[in-house]
Amino acid sequence: MLLIYLDQNYASRIAKHLLGQQGHQPFDVLYERLLSYEVLCPASTFHVLELRGGYLCPPFQEFFPKLQRGLWVRPWQDILALQVQHSSARREDFLTSEGSWEHCADLDELAWIEHFALEGHLNKRVKQARNAICEDRKIDPNGPKLPFVETMARLMAFRSMNNQRDPRGSDFADMVIAATTQPYVDILATDRFVREALDRTGLGKGVYSGRYPDVYRLLQDLQDHFAPPAPA
Repeated sequence: MLLIYLDQNYASRIAKHLLGQQGHQPFDVLYERLLSYEVLCPASTFHVLELRGGYLCPPFQEFFPKLQRGLWVRPWQDILALQVQHSSARREDFLTSEGSWEHCADLDELAWIEHFALEGHLNKRVKQARNAICEDRKIDPNGPKLPFVETMARLMAFRSMNNQRDPRGSDFADMVIAATTQPYVDILATDRFVREALDRTGLGKGVYSGRYPDVYRLLQDLQDHFAPPAPA
């Protein structure tokens, strides 16, 4: 069974399709494929946060139960604590049966990341970001490299060097979501910025943006994965 995280970019397009809004192909096809395949697409407190109680709440609560199999992504704080405890990312630490559409993610503890200044070449910036996160979270910077910290540090470094792109208010939340989910999932369906950042920093395997070419690539890759084996 494939573990897939549908971030707000993907999930909201599916929700708008279910509301009857036009122009959300090929997300309509993707939704039908996900229903037919052996996949697990957990909901998360990030979804609740980004919904902000808006009009997409009902369709989210309609389609996620068909895909999440009763499972939610643990809060990022719990996931990081478990990585510290186990010195690694274990898939059984990623999901929980406890969750609801009433509780949203709390990102306030990481708000400083949004405006943290980095300098130098990419690897130097990654190291600066890593050390800053470890100091903030009281983690030994000389201990095992933790996936949440490493992913976040790379995203921070890439964003700080991407001078040709105007920063967006959603970048910070997108980085926390990616750092939480990417180390565990088989497929991360996200936005263009996260897809490019992870790809450029060596973590792009299984990551797809919401641009049409990437969505069609995801559809093809899912079809290939679940295709019956060719006869001998």
